[in-house]
Amino acid sequence: MAQAKPLLEGNRKFTWFEPVKKGAPSQYENFTLGQQSSPKRGLHVGWPVRFDDGREPFTESSSAIRCSHWEEYRDPAQTWQRPYVAGLNHEQQTIGRLVESTLAEGLAERINPVWSREILGKYLAAWPFVEYGEFLSLCYAVRETLAETITFALAFEAADKMRYAQNLVGLIIQLGDVLPAYSDAEARSAWMSDPILVPIRENVELIFSLADWVEIVVAMDLVFEPIVGTLMKSEFLARNAPYNGDPATPLILASERADARRHLEGALALIAHACGDAVSGSENNRLVRSWLQKWTVKTEAAAQALRGIFELKGIVAEPFERCCERARARQRTALRTIGL
Repeated sequence: MAQAKPLLEGNRKFTWFEPVKKGAPSQYENFTLGQQSSPKRGLHVGWPVRFDDGREPFTESSSAIRCSHWEEYRDPAQTWQRPYVAGLNHEQQTIGRLVESTLAEGLAERINPVWSREILGKYLAAWPFVEYGEFLSLCYAVRETLAETITFALAFEAADKMRYAQNLVGLIIQLGDVLPAYSDAEARSAWMSDPILVPIRENVELIFSLADWVEIVVAMDLVFEPIVGTLMKSEFLARNAPYNGDPATPLILASERADARRHLEGALALIAHACGDAVSGSENNRLVRSWLQKWTVKTEAAAQALRGIFELKGIVAEPFERCCERARARQRTALRTIGL
């Protein structure tokens, strides 16, 4: 006797978007796509909410870059909330324990006093201002992006920037607890007026003043961080801290340096996506190149200003030119991967 077929028999695996890979969509796609509707995608009644002056909440005019399908962008790291939080929880606890145990063992007492006073007490202590400025710039970009996959990628990057600032502040507090002579009292005045930091501050302020969210990504992730960020955090602090008896700073920066590669790869993928657009790709390519040239000039001035900390008397540091050229070379190599 034949059995009756289920009433709702059929294919229930409906997918309203095209996954990057054939077959079922990834968890990243399932949890990320579909968060930002528009009259072009799913919102068939027009914008229900507008600004007081009648402007639409999201417009193509938010960037000079044009793209036929922003929503087809995919974050190469496929970052979404749950694994992001879980991974960082484990990572932050591990770094916190390592730094705490390192400083508790009395190793901080071996830090070169000039390094402690000038580098840790002034220039490292001023660096949270850089991270916070980048955080604010990304907050604006997050609001203006034209696809949820970009929104989430930049939102996670913004969260990273705030975390880095807090990590550095935490290190400053811990150093004050174990080193009676340690002080960060000069950090703020150095941020405002020290010739080594002023060009960096001006660079961050100029990025923050931008009204084009794609240009913010280009200026920050393809120019400023690969050159100035790498020069300060990787080439100077992480590389030279051991020479000066500092065991804690490289530990604090390890997570940030790893994340920098994720941010760079995400930005490269975004720009490659825009420059590969069938309609506006050529014009986008021209515009991105002009931005790269513009911000490279501004960032080079900030990078050159850092020469002062490499040549500070009383510390041990590798030659500035060698370190700066390594940072520049890595940036050029990264840009060549997308034909820029």
